Formats: sequence, structure tokens, C-alpha cells
Amino acid sequence: MCRCGKENTFLFYFSLKGYFSGRSFVKANGKKQTLNFYAISALTALLVSSASYAADEELDGITDRETQSCPLNSGGPSLLGTKWRVSETYGNKIPTPVTLSMTVNLDTMTGDTGCNKYAAKFKQIGATGFVISQIDRTREPCMVVSQGEGKPTIHLGNIEGSYLRIMRRMGSVQQTDEGTLVFYDRNGKEGLVMTKL
Repeated sequence: MCRCGKENTFLFYFSLKGYFSGRSFVKANGKKQTLNFYAISALTALLVSSASYAADEELDGITDRETQSCPLNSGGPSLLGTKWRVSETYGNKIPTPVTLSMTVNLDTMTGDTGCNKYAAKFKQIGATGFVISQIDRTREPCMVVSQGEGKPTIHLGNIEGSYLRIMRRMGSVQQTDEGTLVFYDRNGKEGLVMTKL
């Protein structure tokens, strides 16, 4: 399961607990007085919170703790650095000649639409949610691909536009036991299904 670096926070808490267990008094007017238990608890909570906030701030950029980072928390192993192929959009199969790809980074999903490179910047919301704030892409012309005689042609520009619009609607993601990655829109409807590359 993806832990998002919580181990350091717990170690910090127990270090504080050990520190205070041997120093439970202060001097006041020349006399030793025991510190109030609640005061110690409040101070400990404040310091733990500060440490957790500092850890979160560090994860906003590239860090040396990639295996502890949980971009797009899916309830399973970390998705950081994983690569996927889009196989369905709202139940519609992506034609075989088309390869839509996606790689998960710390705060962006990057990939190829079949004719352009794209980068979708996201921000995590709560434990498992996210929102895409911006999508950038290159501006190469998209081809029309033939599927063979008697079959409809595929306009890669139409598929690209549809995929990027759908991606912007997504709000959560889940890894399945079958090894697929499923994105859900903010209404809870399955919008994108991906298989691992």
C-alpha cells in the first residue's frame, strides 16, 4: 500500500515521546514542578504536525524519496514512474492502431496522444482525490489513419481532443486486481481504463 512517507512522522513522534519521558519537570521559583500532561501532549502534536507539513512541502518537487511518494493515490502500490496505455474511454474501446500513453510523475501525468505529447498538471485532494489544473500539449498536425479496406478511417485529432477533455473531468483513480488503472470522474462514473506498459 502507498504510505506517502508517514513512517518518518511516526518515528519523530516516538522520539519526542522518549525525550519527554525523562524530562517531565521544570523549575519554577527554585522548585521542581511536574509539567502538565496535556501541555506535553499539545506540544508534541504541534511538532509532529510541523514535521508532517514539512515532509509534504518537500514532496511538491523532485526528492530522493520517490518510493515514499504517492501521486494519484490509488489505494495500491505507488504509481510514481509507472507507464500505461489507454484502452477505454467511457466504455468505448480505443482502436488498435492508436496508442494513447500516460506516465505518472510527482505532480503531472505526461504521455503521447498518438500525434502530440501532453502534460496534465494535477493536485491531490484528500486521501484519494485529485483535480487537473492545466493540460499542455505540443501542436503537431494529427494524421488520419486507415484501418484497412472497408473499415472506417481514424482521425487521431478527434481521439486526442476527446481523450484530453475526458482526462480533465477525472477526479479519482483505482488500481484493480486485474492490473488495470481505472479513472473515475467527479460523479463517480468510470471514464478511463488503462493497462500497464
